[in-house]
Amino acid sequence: MKTKIITNSLVLLLALIIAMPSIAQNGARRKKIREQIDAQKVAFITEKLQLTPAEAQQFWPIYNEYESQRQIIVKEFMEKNLEERDMDVETLTDKQAIEIADSQIIQAQKMLDLRKKYHAEFKKVLSPKKLLLLYQAERDFKKFILKEIRQRVKEERNNRRGR
Repeated sequence: MKTKIITNSLVLLLALIIAMPSIAQNGARRKKIREQIDAQKVAFITEKLQLTPAEAQQFWPIYNEYESQRQIIVKEFMEKNLEERDMDVETLTDKQAIEIADSQIIQAQKMLDLRKKYHAEFKKVLSPKKLLLLYQAERDFKKFILKEIRQRVKEERNNRRGR
């Protein structure tokens, strides 16, 4: 399940990069889009959890810290994955193959360790039901974003064909 979380994160990031190639060339635009997605995520989670002002005051600093650390791990994983993606597995030595496989397990473990750490922190400020709602809201938001990306890619393709 934890590798699914990493995979979903990677899919989301890769889809953003693939869906909007101009973003890769325009850092300011990429930052603006990232900020819009983050704002949408905050609104989405806030709505799903129906946080009281007191809960929100305790929850958001913890969640923001979690997200910041999660982004570091995802970025690290993406950089390693991009290096390894173009490798031809057939030409790798057994030693190289095991190093790559071990690296992937280490990255997945880092993400799991982070989730476990913050799970304990979230339990301190959220009721058990709201904790489950948080995890559900994160999954639902990823689905929402992926749907949006697919729609934009489809529209882009249709616009190219219509030219």
